[in-house]
Amino acid sequence: MRKEIKPANKLHTKSIIIDGLNISDWDREIFSKLKIGGITAVNATTACWENFRDSIRNIEKWNRRFETFSDYIIPIRNVKDILKAKKIGKTGIIIGFQNTTPIEDDINLLRIFKDLGVRIIQLTFQDRNYVGDGCWEKTDAGLSEFGLRVIKEMNRQGILIDLSHAGDKTVIEAIEASEKPVAFTHANPRSLKDNPRNKTDEQILSIADKGGVIGTTLYPPLLSAGYKSELNDFLDVIDYLVELVSADHVGIGSDFTENQPKEFFTDALTGKSWEKPLSKVKYPIIYPKRIRSATEFSNITEGLVKRGYANKDVKKIMGENWLQLYSNVWKN
Repeated sequence: MRKEIKPANKLHTKSIIIDGLNISDWDREIFSKLKIGGITAVNATTACWENFRDSIRNIEKWNRRFETFSDYIIPIRNVKDILKAKKIGKTGIIIGFQNTTPIEDDINLLRIFKDLGVRIIQLTFQDRNYVGDGCWEKTDAGLSEFGLRVIKEMNRQGILIDLSHAGDKTVIEAIEASEKPVAFTHANPRSLKDNPRNKTDEQILSIADKGGVIGTTLYPPLLSAGYKSELNDFLDVIDYLVELVSADHVGIGSDFTENQPKEFFTDALTGKSWEKPLSKVKYPIIYPKRIRSATEFSNITEGLVKRGYANKDVKKIMGENWLQLYSNVWKN
């Protein structure tokens, strides 16, 4: 007997599904999981604190992965490539940085990374760099003069500005300085969970007013129920954001860390200068029940349908809003 396909599964299969950020270990088995989850494209973190030389090495690794895993992935350089990935049933890899440390103190390096396929760069990662302050800096001094020039050049090159880990003042100043829409690729409302990594309603509204997207994240410390979170806790965040800024500005940014070792989290949360982690992490990271892996991405679609979202809004949240944002920013 043929197994009946749920309407939500049909919608998920037909839709463009984009994960706004994933920081899994790309050198271990992961790409088949993205395929099972029906993910059309993913912003794949390729650098966090690396300098120019190490970031180039990380990009070169992608060239080899695109050959080795050609049955699963293709590189993404424009929106047409995402549409192609959907058509041929593969996952598109968007090379992204979670810091501006790869450009060091040379703004001209942005052009080089753009030519090498980098399409999304987060301004800061936790602490201060040449561009500005991260969310864990006590001074929260905002953008530097160099940072203002970086934003202008990222606009010119067509690189999406990500403010997920930026300090509060850096966020507001960057939104104001950017001529193009910007994003929180992976952050939740601070009003639901008080964490420096989450964002205020004012910041979220400002991102939306600029035409940007807020990527709701599954990372447990940023959810109200923490490590006890379930899928419904994550859907509650989507409900809150849709009520705040409408379904036109909400996306998914899983922040999955599949296969990452404990040392990865220690390094990520210690920063360049702190002696101990900035926040406690329960290892291994256990993501919300029913969405603990990229393989379960369709459960988000199903959950939204069950909550009464119209199909057109589900499609926006699951990928079309990211697609529109990429189109607006990458077009030059």
